[in-house]
Amino acid sequence: GLNSPLHHLANNITRPENTVLFIGYQAQGTPGGRLLDGAREVRLLGQTYPVRARVVKIDGFSAHADREGLLAWLSDMRKPPRCVFVTHGEKTAATSFAEFLSKQTGWQTQVPAYQETVTLA
Repeated sequence: GLNSPLHHLANNITRPENTVLFIGYQAQGTPGGRLLDGAREVRLLGQTYPVRARVVKIDGFSAHADREGLLAWLSDMRKPPRCVFVTHGEKTAATSFAEFLSKQTGWQTQVPAYQETVTLA
């Protein structure tokens, strides 16, 4: 609708008195990712807007656990899983975490491809 974050961004990104504040992860190639990479213009809702607002990111607000936190949570399982599927995050980060988890626990890990179907036996 008209109150979507993209509409708010489109209505305010061109104003130098505004600040666009990101408190979470922005994937590469998304409007947020491009803004954090320093884009001078951004395409939103089919239009290109010059970036005149200040763009800032504050870390520390994520609800996601870090790799040590995830390892601790997984290590509390009574019975080790046969395989852990890592399906969240950029492919390089997911693969890195899967390798880390496998080395730390000896468990089999897999990073399925986007829209890959996995049959559990």
